[in-house]
Formats: sequence, structure tokens, C-alpha cells
Amino acid sequence: MRPFLLAAGLGLYWFAVHQDGGGEANAPIWGYMAMVGLRLAADVVGAWIVVAALQLAFAFAKVGLTYARSLWMTEG
Repeated sequence: MRPFLLAAGLGLYWFAVHQDGGGEANAPIWGYMAMVGLRLAADVVGAWIVVAALQLAFAFAKVGLTYARSLWMTEG
């Protein structure tokens, strides 16, 4: 649950910082709100992918360090 909350916060941050505010002047409000909702969802999913990739990288680094330490302990 915590990685998703981190991704949701990061996605909301990206959404707030990188707004373009574009849109047609004569577009209906429901279309604009749908676009905003989809952009927010895309930012959250993108942040979730980034968080998952970082978790995977840390897990591989931990496994690699454990393996290297075990080799060092057997040689010493």
C-alpha cells in the first residue's frame, strides 16, 4: 500500500507542476474534466512504474551485495 501512496503523491506532484492548462475555448466542461482526470491517472500510473522500477533496482542491488559478501566470506 505504501508504494502506491508514494506513487499517488508523486503523480499528483507531477500533475500540479507540469500543467499546460490547454484546451479548446468552446469545449464542454465535462470534456475538460475528463481530460484532467485522465492526465492525473496517467501521472499516477507513470509514477507507480517509476517506484516499481526503483524497488526492483534496490532488490537487485541487495541480492548482488549479498552474493558479493558471501563470496568474500568464503575466500577469507
